[in-house]
Amino acid sequence: MGLKNCPECGRVFVENPAGMCPACLEQEERDEIKVVDFLRDSGKASIEEIHLATGVKEKTILRMMKKGRFIGDFVISYPCETCGTLITEGRVCLACSKNITSQLRNEAAQDAETVAKIEEFKKVGRMYTNLNKNK
Repeated sequence: MGLKNCPECGRVFVENPAGMCPACLEQEERDEIKVVDFLRDSGKASIEEIHLATGVKEKTILRMMKKGRFIGDFVISYPCETCGTLITEGRVCLACSKNITSQLRNEAAQDAETVAKIEEFKKVGRMYTNLNKNK
């Protein structure tokens, strides 16, 4: 195992699966307890509300969510990665998801149209032109 700088505090530590120094890992575990206690009381909150109530950084709360550290009947809302609308699951809201899907469909249709034109050109054969200007 190699040495690595902690992404939270910048200290050098021996690389581990958590990707943080032992001190920051302990702090994250204490923060997790604060967040879970808050969620048990409220049941539903946005990341900003959790941050304001517990003092835990929003970045830390998001990292804990991505790791699946909160298990229960909690509803946590967070911003869509594209437009910022508050969502409770996934990475993008429904509107952005539909937009992405329609863009992919349009791109696929254009690609299919291009392939069809190429195939049609292949069936017709070659085209020859006379570029002799002296005629």
